[in-house]
Amino acid sequence: MSIPKIIHQTFKTSKLPLLTQWHIARFRKKNPDYAYEFYDDQRIEAFLAQEYGAEVLSLYKKINIGAAKADFFRYAVLYKKGGIYVDIDSGINGSLDQFIMPDDAAIITKEGNPDLFAQWALIYSPEHPFLKKTMELVLENIRQNKYPHDVHQMTGPTVYTKAILEALKDNPEIPHRILGTDYNGYLKVKYKLGKFFLYEKGDHWKKKQLTTPVLKQE
Repeated sequence: MSIPKIIHQTFKTSKLPLLTQWHIARFRKKNPDYAYEFYDDQRIEAFLAQEYGAEVLSLYKKINIGAAKADFFRYAVLYKKGGIYVDIDSGINGSLDQFIMPDDAAIITKEGNPDLFAQWALIYSPEHPFLKKTMELVLENIRQNKYPHDVHQMTGPTVYTKAILEALKDNPEIPHRILGTDYNGYLKVKYKLGKFFLYEKGDHWKKKQLTTPVLKQE
């Protein structure tokens, strides 16, 4: 199945800074054939309830840190709907049709850390095996509260990378294409000043996870 022409983004509220709105308008103008879907926290919960049901929604609602919620959502929405997910403080440097081919089922890329696959942006057809395995591992991490102070392993690039490697071990023929580091520059990891407008001081997950558990306490 090909990759649907839909761009997905999320943030806790729909009230986005003007800088963020400008970046979104810019890449949408360069990709007029792509639908754009924005999800705030309320819309995410409605989506999970409808597409996955009560148990998955309840596990999502246990998450205590915004970045981990966004991790969970990106896998969940692309598994059901496919398309392109891009972090709200990241962007697209031109036309997606420059590098997404009609027969692509998934495009993956390494981070600056070559041991990890990047997930600040994701490009998938619906029901792809990499996302299926990622959802399975993330849900199990949450059920067992495996990494109480480690977003990276609970929901982030570490578990995503583990899922891809496990899926390929089971079936090396899973359709996918690998681009160079950070999608060869077709997508932008972070745009300048974004974090200063989007996040309150001390709200970044790397700092927050040190004092705040990834999951809410029972």
